[in-house]
Amino acid sequence: MSGRLLGMFGERISRSQAAALCWPSSGGAAIVVLFVVAAALMFDALTPQIISVGILYVGLVLLGFWFPKPKAALFLALLATPLIIAGYWITIPDSIPAWQAWLNRALAIGTVWFTAVFVWHIRVLEGNLQRQMDITKALSREMTHRVGNHLQLVSSFLMHQARSSCNEEVRRALERAGSRVMVIGNIQRLLSHSAPSRMIDSREFIMTVIDEVRSALPNSSQVDIAARADSAELTSVRAIAIGALLLELINNALKYAFPDGMKGMLTVNFTVSGNKNIIEFEDDGVGIAHGQTPDGFGTRNVEDLARLLGGSITCQSACQSDSRPGTKWRLVIPA
Repeated sequence: MSGRLLGMFGERISRSQAAALCWPSSGGAAIVVLFVVAAALMFDALTPQIISVGILYVGLVLLGFWFPKPKAALFLALLATPLIIAGYWITIPDSIPAWQAWLNRALAIGTVWFTAVFVWHIRVLEGNLQRQMDITKALSREMTHRVGNHLQLVSSFLMHQARSSCNEEVRRALERAGSRVMVIGNIQRLLSHSAPSRMIDSREFIMTVIDEVRSALPNSSQVDIAARADSAELTSVRAIAIGALLLELINNALKYAFPDGMKGMLTVNFTVSGNKNIIEFEDDGVGIAHGQTPDGFGTRNVEDLARLLGGSITCQSACQSDSRPGTKWRLVIPA
Protein backbone atom coordinates (compact mmCIF):
# COMPACT_ATOMS: atom_id res chain seq x y z
CA MET A 1 0.00 0.00 0.00
CA SER A 2 2.72 2.46 1.01
CA GLY A 3 4.76 1.63 -2.12
CA ARG A 4 1.74 2.36 -4.32
CA LEU A 5 1.18 5.70 -2.57
CA LEU A 6 4.82 6.62 -3.07
CA GLY A 7 4.63 5.67 -6.73
CA MET A 8 1.47 7.72 -7.32
CA PHE A 9 2.90 10.78 -5.59
CA GLY A 10 6.24 10.52 -7.38
CA GLU A 11 4.51 10.10 -10.74
CA ARG A 12 2.42 13.21 -10.11
CA ILE A 13 5.53 15.24 -9.27
CA SER A 14 7.24 13.99 -12.44
CA ARG A 15 4.25 14.96 -14.58
CA SER A 16 4.19 18.47 -13.10
CA GLN A 17 7.93 18.87 -13.76
CA ALA A 18 7.55 17.70 -17.37
CA ALA A 19 4.69 20.15 -17.94
CA ALA A 20 6.79 23.01 -16.57
CA LEU A 21 9.62 22.26 -19.02
CA CYS A 22 7.60 21.84 -22.23
CA TRP A 23 8.10 24.27 -25.13
CA PRO A 24 5.41 26.63 -26.36
CA SER A 25 3.23 25.19 -29.11
CA SER A 26 5.05 24.88 -32.44
CA GLY A 27 1.71 25.41 -34.17
CA GLY A 28 1.29 28.75 -32.39
CA ALA A 29 4.83 29.75 -33.33
CA ALA A 30 4.15 28.89 -36.99
CA ILE A 31 1.08 31.14 -36.96
CA VAL A 32 3.16 34.00 -35.55
CA VAL A 33 5.76 33.39 -38.29
CA LEU A 34 3.09 33.74 -40.98
CA PHE A 35 1.80 36.89 -39.31
CA VAL A 36 5.29 38.48 -39.23
CA VAL A 37 5.94 37.53 -42.90
CA ALA A 38 2.63 39.11 -43.94
CA ALA A 39 3.40 42.23 -41.90
CA ALA A 40 6.87 42.54 -43.48
CA LEU A 41 5.52 42.21 -47.03
CA MET A 42 2.78 44.74 -46.28
CA PHE A 43 5.37 47.10 -44.80
CA ASP A 44 7.45 46.79 -47.99
CA ALA A 45 4.41 47.45 -50.16
CA LEU A 46 3.42 50.61 -48.26
CA THR A 47 6.83 52.28 -47.79
CA PRO A 48 9.45 53.75 -50.14
CA GLN A 49 12.65 51.91 -51.03
CA ILE A 50 14.82 54.03 -48.73
CA ILE A 51 13.12 52.63 -45.61
CA SER A 52 14.60 49.32 -44.52
CA VAL A 53 12.36 46.41 -43.63
CA GLY A 54 15.20 44.52 -41.91
CA ILE A 55 13.87 44.99 -38.36
CA LEU A 56 10.77 42.90 -39.10
CA TYR A 57 12.81 40.04 -40.54
CA VAL A 58 15.16 40.16 -37.55
CA GLY A 59 12.06 39.73 -35.40
CA LEU A 60 11.11 36.78 -37.61
CA VAL A 61 14.45 35.09 -36.95
CA LEU A 62 14.18 35.72 -33.21
CA LEU A 63 11.08 33.52 -33.26
CA GLY A 64 13.60 30.67 -33.53
CA PHE A 65 13.71 30.75 -29.73
CA TRP A 66 10.14 29.45 -29.80
CA PHE A 67 10.90 26.31 -31.78
CA PRO A 68 12.38 23.18 -30.16
CA LYS A 69 15.11 22.71 -32.80
CA PRO A 70 18.14 25.07 -32.77
CA LYS A 71 18.30 25.05 -36.60
CA ALA A 72 14.85 26.67 -36.77
CA ALA A 73 16.53 30.11 -36.66
CA LEU A 74 18.63 29.25 -39.72
CA PHE A 75 15.52 28.04 -41.56
CA LEU A 76 13.74 31.30 -40.73
CA ALA A 77 16.72 33.27 -42.08
CA LEU A 78 16.57 31.16 -45.25
CA LEU A 79 12.88 32.04 -45.52
CA ALA A 80 13.53 35.74 -44.94
CA THR A 81 16.29 36.09 -47.57
CA PRO A 82 14.16 35.67 -50.75
CA LEU A 83 11.39 37.75 -49.17
CA ILE A 84 13.82 40.64 -48.60
CA ILE A 85 14.99 40.36 -52.22
CA ALA A 86 11.41 40.15 -53.55
CA GLY A 87 10.52 43.23 -51.53
CA TYR A 88 12.60 45.36 -53.91
CA TRP A 89 9.95 44.96 -56.63
CA ILE A 90 6.88 45.51 -54.43
CA THR A 91 8.08 48.54 -52.49
CA ILE A 92 7.15 52.08 -53.57
CA PRO A 93 9.81 53.44 -55.98
CA ASP A 94 11.58 56.66 -55.00
CA SER A 95 14.47 58.79 -56.24
CA ILE A 96 17.37 56.96 -54.59
CA PRO A 97 19.77 55.07 -56.90
CA ALA A 98 19.14 51.38 -57.37
CA TRP A 99 22.52 50.47 -55.88
CA GLN A 100 21.56 52.17 -52.59
CA ALA A 101 18.28 50.29 -52.47
CA TRP A 102 20.10 46.99 -53.07
CA LEU A 103 22.72 47.92 -50.46
CA ASN A 104 19.93 48.40 -47.93
CA ARG A 105 18.57 44.96 -48.87
CA ALA A 106 22.04 43.36 -48.60
CA LEU A 107 22.59 44.90 -45.16
CA ALA A 108 19.18 43.64 -44.07
CA ILE A 109 20.06 40.11 -45.26
CA GLY A 110 23.42 40.28 -43.46
CA THR A 111 21.73 41.43 -40.23
CA VAL A 112 19.18 38.63 -40.50
CA TRP A 113 21.84 35.95 -40.95
CA PHE A 114 24.00 37.38 -38.16
CA THR A 115 20.97 37.21 -35.84
CA ALA A 116 20.14 33.69 -37.03
CA VAL A 117 23.65 32.40 -36.29
CA PHE A 118 23.54 34.09 -32.89
CA VAL A 119 20.17 32.49 -32.04
CA TRP A 120 21.34 29.09 -33.31
CA HIS A 121 24.52 29.28 -31.20
CA ILE A 122 22.58 30.28 -28.07
CA ARG A 123 20.13 27.40 -28.62
CA VAL A 124 22.99 24.90 -29.05
CA LEU A 125 24.61 26.12 -25.82
CA GLU A 126 21.22 25.96 -24.12
CA GLY A 127 20.77 22.35 -25.28
CA ASN A 128 24.22 21.37 -24.00
CA LEU A 129 23.49 23.02 -20.66
CA GLN A 130 20.12 21.26 -20.42
CA ARG A 131 21.74 17.89 -21.08
CA GLN A 132 24.30 18.53 -18.34
CA MET A 133 21.51 19.56 -15.97
CA ASP A 134 19.56 16.40 -16.81
CA ILE A 135 22.62 14.26 -16.08
CA THR A 136 23.16 16.08 -12.77
CA LYS A 137 19.52 15.66 -11.79
CA ALA A 138 19.57 11.98 -12.71
CA LEU A 139 22.70 11.41 -10.60
CA SER A 140 21.17 13.37 -7.72
CA ARG A 141 17.94 11.33 -7.88
CA GLU A 142 19.93 8.10 -8.00
CA MET A 143 22.00 9.15 -4.98
CA THR A 144 18.89 10.15 -3.02
CA HIS A 145 17.21 6.88 -3.97
CA ARG A 146 20.25 4.92 -2.78
CA VAL A 147 20.23 6.82 0.53
CA GLY A 148 16.58 5.81 0.93
CA ASN A 149 17.47 2.19 0.20
CA HIS A 150 20.30 2.27 2.74
CA LEU A 151 17.94 3.69 5.36
CA GLN A 152 15.54 0.84 4.60
CA LEU A 153 18.42 -1.59 5.18
CA VAL A 154 19.21 0.05 8.52
CA SER A 155 15.51 -0.15 9.45
CA SER A 156 15.41 -3.87 8.61
CA PHE A 157 18.52 -4.46 10.73
CA LEU A 158 16.96 -2.65 13.71
CA MET A 159 13.73 -4.62 13.35
CA HIS A 160 15.70 -7.87 13.24
CA GLN A 161 17.57 -6.87 16.38
CA ALA A 162 14.27 -6.00 18.07
CA ARG A 163 12.81 -9.43 17.31
CA SER A 164 15.87 -11.16 18.73
CA SER A 165 15.98 -9.04 21.92
CA CYS A 166 14.89 -10.64 25.20
CA ASN A 167 14.43 -7.30 27.00
CA GLU A 168 10.96 -5.85 26.38
CA GLU A 169 12.08 -2.23 26.87
CA VAL A 170 15.01 -2.67 24.50
CA ARG A 171 12.76 -4.42 21.98
CA ARG A 172 10.27 -1.54 21.95
CA ALA A 173 13.04 1.04 21.64
CA LEU A 174 14.54 -0.80 18.68
CA GLU A 175 11.10 -1.14 17.02
CA ARG A 176 10.47 2.60 17.40
CA ALA A 177 13.90 3.41 15.99
CA GLY A 178 13.41 0.99 13.09
CA SER A 179 9.99 2.43 12.25
CA ARG A 180 11.37 5.95 12.42
CA VAL A 181 14.29 5.19 10.10
CA MET A 182 11.97 3.38 7.67
CA VAL A 183 9.59 6.34 7.40
CA ILE A 184 12.48 8.79 6.93
CA GLY A 185 13.82 6.51 4.19
CA ASN A 186 10.42 6.47 2.49
CA ILE A 187 10.25 10.28 2.61
CA GLN A 188 13.74 10.44 1.13
CA ARG A 189 12.76 8.10 -1.70
CA LEU A 190 9.48 9.95 -2.25
CA LEU A 191 11.27 13.29 -2.65
CA SER A 192 13.92 11.78 -4.92
CA HIS A 193 11.48 12.54 -7.78
CA SER A 194 11.76 16.27 -7.10
CA ALA A 195 14.65 18.70 -7.45
CA PRO A 196 15.17 21.16 -4.58
CA SER A 197 13.78 24.03 -6.68
CA ARG A 198 10.52 22.20 -7.49
CA MET A 199 7.33 22.86 -5.55
CA ILE A 200 5.41 20.12 -3.74
CA ASP A 201 1.76 20.15 -2.74
CA SER A 202 1.57 20.17 1.07
CA ARG A 203 -1.67 18.20 1.26
CA GLU A 204 -0.44 15.31 -0.88
CA PHE A 205 2.89 15.25 0.90
CA ILE A 206 1.54 15.31 4.46
CA MET A 207 -1.16 12.74 3.75
CA THR A 208 1.44 10.45 2.18
CA VAL A 209 3.75 10.85 5.19
CA ILE A 210 0.90 10.02 7.57
CA ASP A 211 0.01 6.95 5.52
CA GLU A 212 3.63 5.86 5.72
CA VAL A 213 3.65 6.34 9.48
CA ARG A 214 0.42 4.34 9.86
CA SER A 215 1.88 1.45 7.89
CA ALA A 216 5.05 1.47 10.04
CA LEU A 217 3.39 1.55 13.48
CA PRO A 218 4.41 -1.49 15.57
CA ASN A 219 0.85 -1.76 16.91
CA SER A 220 -1.58 0.01 14.60
CA SER A 221 -4.61 -1.01 16.68
CA GLN A 222 -3.32 0.88 19.73
CA VAL A 223 -2.94 4.37 18.23
CA ASP A 224 -4.83 5.88 15.30
CA ILE A 225 -3.77 8.98 13.36
CA ALA A 226 -6.17 11.49 11.80
CA ALA A 227 -4.86 14.13 9.41
CA ARG A 228 -6.22 17.14 7.53
CA ALA A 229 -4.14 19.45 5.36
CA ASP A 230 -4.72 22.45 3.12
CA SER A 231 -2.93 22.69 -0.21
CA ALA A 232 0.10 24.97 -0.39
CA GLU A 233 3.35 24.99 -2.34
CA LEU A 234 6.41 23.71 -0.48
CA THR A 235 9.98 23.38 -1.63
CA SER A 236 11.41 19.88 -1.22
CA VAL A 237 13.82 21.21 1.45
CA ARG A 238 10.94 22.64 3.49
CA ALA A 239 8.89 19.50 2.93
CA ILE A 240 11.71 17.35 4.37
CA ALA A 241 11.90 19.60 7.45
CA ILE A 242 8.13 19.44 7.98
CA GLY A 243 8.14 15.67 7.49
CA ALA A 244 10.98 15.26 10.01
CA LEU A 245 9.16 17.50 12.52
CA LEU A 246 5.95 15.48 12.21
CA LEU A 247 7.92 12.26 12.67
CA GLU A 248 9.55 13.65 15.81
CA LEU A 249 6.19 14.73 17.27
CA ILE A 250 4.61 11.38 16.45
CA ASN A 251 7.55 9.49 17.93
CA ASN A 252 7.38 11.54 21.15
CA ALA A 253 3.63 10.93 21.45
CA LEU A 254 4.01 7.18 20.91
CA LYS A 255 6.79 7.09 23.48
CA TYR A 256 5.20 9.12 26.29
CA ALA A 257 1.50 9.86 25.68
CA PHE A 258 0.09 6.32 25.84
CA PRO A 259 1.81 4.28 28.56
CA ASP A 260 0.97 0.67 29.46
CA GLY A 261 -0.74 -0.13 26.17
CA MET A 262 -3.24 2.77 26.42
CA LYS A 263 -5.19 3.34 23.22
CA GLY A 264 -5.36 6.82 21.79
CA MET A 265 -5.67 9.21 18.88
CA LEU A 266 -3.16 11.55 17.22
CA THR A 267 -4.44 14.49 15.15
CA VAL A 268 -2.45 16.44 12.57
CA ASN A 269 -3.74 19.66 10.99
CA PHE A 270 -1.94 21.76 8.38
CA THR A 271 -3.71 25.09 7.77
CA VAL A 272 -2.93 27.94 5.39
CA SER A 273 -3.81 31.29 6.96
CA GLY A 274 -2.85 34.32 4.89
CA ASN A 275 0.94 34.45 4.67
CA LYS A 276 1.38 31.80 7.38
CA ASN A 277 1.25 28.02 7.53
CA ILE A 278 0.05 26.53 10.82
CA ILE A 279 0.78 22.96 11.89
CA GLU A 280 -1.17 21.64 14.89
CA PHE A 281 -0.36 18.26 16.41
CA GLU A 282 -2.53 16.91 19.21
CA ASP A 283 -2.82 13.71 21.25
CA ASP A 284 -5.38 12.58 23.82
CA GLY A 285 -2.86 10.87 26.07
CA VAL A 286 -1.76 11.43 29.67
CA GLY A 287 -0.36 14.87 28.91
CA ILE A 288 2.51 16.72 30.54
CA ALA A 289 2.72 16.80 34.32
CA HIS A 290 1.48 20.07 35.81
CA GLY A 291 4.24 22.64 36.15
CA GLN A 292 6.70 20.74 33.97
CA THR A 293 8.13 21.84 30.65
CA PRO A 294 9.03 19.21 28.04
CA ASP A 295 12.81 19.26 27.70
CA GLY A 296 13.85 15.91 26.27
CA PHE A 297 16.00 15.10 23.27
CA GLY A 298 12.94 14.79 21.01
CA THR A 299 11.59 18.15 22.19
CA ARG A 300 14.89 19.85 21.42
CA ASN A 301 14.82 18.30 17.95
CA VAL A 302 11.32 19.69 17.39
CA GLU A 303 12.42 23.17 18.49
CA ASP A 304 15.51 23.02 16.25
CA LEU A 305 13.37 22.02 13.24
CA ALA A 306 10.94 24.87 14.02
CA ARG A 307 13.83 27.34 13.99
CA LEU A 308 15.08 25.83 10.74
CA LEU A 309 11.68 26.55 9.20
CA GLY A 310 11.82 30.12 10.49
CA GLY A 311 8.79 29.64 12.74
CA SER A 312 7.74 29.48 16.37
CA ILE A 313 6.37 26.49 18.27
CA THR A 314 4.32 26.25 21.48
CA CYS A 315 3.24 23.32 23.64
CA GLN A 316 0.23 23.21 25.94
CA SER A 317 -2.42 20.92 27.34
CA ALA A 318 -5.07 19.87 24.85
CA CYS A 319 -7.66 19.70 27.70
CA GLN A 320 -9.32 16.54 26.47
CA SER A 321 -10.32 15.49 30.01
CA ASP A 322 -8.96 15.51 33.56
CA SER A 323 -7.68 11.95 33.28
CA ARG A 324 -6.38 12.38 29.73
CA PRO A 325 -5.53 16.06 29.21
CA GLY A 326 -3.43 15.34 26.14
CA THR A 327 -0.80 17.58 24.58
CA LYS A 328 -1.10 20.11 21.77
CA TRP A 329 1.82 21.44 19.72
CA ARG A 330 1.31 24.47 17.49
CA LEU A 331 3.88 25.53 14.90
CA VAL A 332 3.50 28.78 12.93
CA ILE A 333 5.83 29.25 9.96
CA PRO A 334 5.93 31.89 7.21
CA ALA A 335 4.39 30.72 3.91
